[in-house]
Amino acid sequence: MKKLKLYDWHKAHAKLGEYAGWHMPLWYSSVKDEHLAVRNNVGLFDVSHMTEIYVGGDDALEFLQYVATADVSVPPPISATYTIFLNERGGIKDEGLIYNRGDKYMIVCDAVAMEKLYSWLMTLKGAASLAGDLDVTIVNKTFDISLLSVQGPGAHALAEQLFSINIQDLWWFQCRETEYKGEPILLSKSGYTGENGFELFVEIDPLALWKDLLELGAVPCGLATRDTTRIEAGYTLYGHETLEKQVLSQPYDEYTPLDAGFHLWEFSPIKWEKDFIGKEALEIQKKEGIDRHLIYLELAERGIPREGYTIAKDGISIGEVTSGTQSVITGKGIAIGYSSEGKPGESVEIIIRGEPKKATVVTPPFYDPKKYGAFREV
Repeated sequence: MKKLKLYDWHKAHAKLGEYAGWHMPLWYSSVKDEHLAVRNNVGLFDVSHMTEIYVGGDDALEFLQYVATADVSVPPPISATYTIFLNERGGIKDEGLIYNRGDKYMIVCDAVAMEKLYSWLMTLKGAASLAGDLDVTIVNKTFDISLLSVQGPGAHALAEQLFSINIQDLWWFQCRETEYKGEPILLSKSGYTGENGFELFVEIDPLALWKDLLELGAVPCGLATRDTTRIEAGYTLYGHETLEKQVLSQPYDEYTPLDAGFHLWEFSPIKWEKDFIGKEALEIQKKEGIDRHLIYLELAERGIPREGYTIAKDGISIGEVTSGTQSVITGKGIAIGYSSEGKPGESVEIIIRGEPKKATVVTPPFYDPKKYGAFREV
């Protein structure tokens, strides 16, 4: 399996497990303690398994505009846009960010999609080159870059102390180029927990920086806490809510951004005004009608919903759980899943070990956004 640069430190302090072919820290103390550190103070994640791919050259923007669903031309240097990468039938290869770094672009996406997305980009580049000269360079930087994620209401204090940067003055996905002990670092206001925070892209040995962040009060958090916080915030994950099935016999894939409701967002990552791979398939699906959607469920009874559990209404199956856990904040079972029915406020059941458990369809996040999360009021 692939190892993080901080592998030895994690091995000495954490319970390790496998994810997407990487040795990853699952937890250090307990998932509950780490989760509460993120919600109430500040947590520190080593997410260096994430994929980073550089795309450069004179035709880089034109190339990415066709590859990605979002309008990549909008974010100014240095900032990012959230986007989706599709196949020809609208199937989701992955969700991700595209950072405009001024002289090049940096794609950041899940570790599961690294080889697939890199191969896809190289294939598209090769195909486009057959039609004429194409000035595009594609470099997989995943193994050169470490990514440290600092999350929680106390994150801004660490950014001030280490880098003299006020992340409260940055918009979401905006970046600052800074230094750590004379070495360049990219600081991005971003994260995957629902909290305010920042992420650090570094090409140096990250051990000293990791230790400095811990010394300033950050609590080390593992992959299990990354999952519980993202579900509690209502965030999707590739391989669960989004994935590619390659259903070649159909005009559109089994899972598309329209099933997940990405087109309904206030700031949708799908820009219908431009061409992109998979657009024609999505237009066909939209015309035929979308027969299922993502719903967010909170149990009214004791139980923990898990991936694969049936969602039912009046004893009839209407869908399936794609992600589930117990909310550390509320103590209730929570889930995300695809369903043919279910609007916020309606009652359904989740079948847990053969027993129907009452649940309510809700609007994420699963915590009180006035008390927790990036937009808390207290």
